[in-house]
Amino acid sequence: MIGLSGRSRLEVPVQAGIAMVAAILLFWGLTDRYLWQDEAATAVLATRMLKFGRPLAYDGVNLITTDVYDDDDNAVGRTAADPKAAIEYHLHRGEFKADTTWKWQPWGLFAVAAVSFKALGQTTLAARLPFALAGLATVLLLFRLVRRHSGSLPMAALSAILLLGNPYWVLHARQCRYCSLSSLFLVLTLMGYARWQWGGRGGAAAFVAAAWCWFQVDYGTVWPVFGVLFLDAFLAGRNRWRRTVAVGATLAAAIAPFFFYYELSGRAADQDSPWKERFLDNLFNMNEYVAPALIVLAATALLTRRWKSLAGEERRMAAVSGGIIVALALWIPTVAAFTFLRYAIIAAPAAALLTAWLIVRACGTRAARFAWPAAALLIATPWASRPLHAIAPPPDWEELSPWIRSEFSALRAGVFSHQADPNRIVIEWLRKNAAPSDEILINYEDIPLMFYLPNPIRGGIPAFRVEDDARTPPRFVVLRRSVEITHWPIFLRELQRYQWAPAPLKAPDMVWGNNPDPMGQDDPAQAPDLYIARRIGP
Repeated sequence: MIGLSGRSRLEVPVQAGIAMVAAILLFWGLTDRYLWQDEAATAVLATRMLKFGRPLAYDGVNLITTDVYDDDDNAVGRTAADPKAAIEYHLHRGEFKADTTWKWQPWGLFAVAAVSFKALGQTTLAARLPFALAGLATVLLLFRLVRRHSGSLPMAALSAILLLGNPYWVLHARQCRYCSLSSLFLVLTLMGYARWQWGGRGGAAAFVAAAWCWFQVDYGTVWPVFGVLFLDAFLAGRNRWRRTVAVGATLAAAIAPFFFYYELSGRAADQDSPWKERFLDNLFNMNEYVAPALIVLAATALLTRRWKSLAGEERRMAAVSGGIIVALALWIPTVAAFTFLRYAIIAAPAAALLTAWLIVRACGTRAARFAWPAAALLIATPWASRPLHAIAPPPDWEELSPWIRSEFSALRAGVFSHQADPNRIVIEWLRKNAAPSDEILINYEDIPLMFYLPNPIRGGIPAFRVEDDARTPPRFVVLRRSVEITHWPIFLRELQRYQWAPAPLKAPDMVWGNNPDPMGQDDPAQAPDLYIARRIGP
């Protein structure tokens, strides 16, 4: 087995090869598709941070809100004609502060995007580049973390390769969104934690700094991970519990002002399904796309069996990684209204670490022969995930291949293939045909229009200003008939007030333009056309 401990002459070439593969997967075709709804929200709030000094939900023209499709049409309809009433409605829902300062996500991701826009301009490349770079850094730092605390070059290389072999992690890391930053700071937090626990200079400060930064980009995921780390610290250092309490108190004091500013203590998700249902949905996502439950159980059994024979650093890092996966499996359905894969995919580095550890240590002296084929089998096939399907079955819309992981088709389409992008098609046509002052009515994917166009935008999920008669009527309309989550009666009332001429444009009617979630992998070739029209009267 190459270089189980110490430095190997292969270390630099191995890291270079991993970096090259990561760069291809993370940067290839990065601008081929325009930003979709969630990405565009990050980008627009970042541009408003540059303009106003803080991310404003409302800039005096266009409004960004959270999803309100769970509210009835009558409640939303009462605000569809009056911008002030709409802002009051969403303020009452707790989406932003009284001056419309955004608080639904922490500002760190907006700050990252804002710096990129300041340096490179307001482009698709500038929006996604810093997040893709964070993905690259995550891969390389995971390699360094595992190499340092296991002494095994193969284990470090396998960790990085397993992470890059997760198609949905790659797709999420290419997004102008918090996912890659959250994965990055997860790894940095583990590095800081390890430095603190094993006596490295400035270890406690490094841990607190990394954990604080992680909170600033993803304040929803950090809590169960903090819980796992501090539990491990207490169990491993019972005679040093005062030191652990001091570090915890320092971190709490650093986070507290922002915790209260974002009003997290009163945050509640509108959960419309039982906890068990959300738990099983999240368990399916984690088992299928993050860490197969079979792998977690096997790693737990091996860790328990060899606990006393393993080096302290190695066994604790493996235990912490497994604990993070289990904690998130319980945490996400408890606090989230929905169980989107993006909530769990940020744990992919911990899953890659745990899986690589299991493979190398289970193979033992035969690792040189069997570790790489075992890793290839886990990357390519869904077999390790299948046993749990009896408990957490796939959703009705999910089509899984029994032989090859179906998500590789999503990776190929999202990275290497050129597919028709409804957002790009619509935005480029509007850029050529709409005057800057023309108002555009759209029922979904409205925020990408705010990023790429100067026009006033009506509609979206909140149906903002759909029936606003105080201004010029909408000049253009873009309707996604595939979207069931918008308030159709409100849009139809406005549509029926005027005469429309369909535009000579063909764009696939897909719910999302570039959503990396499994539910977003619609085939544009199978989609009908969007309804795009110009108002001709009265």
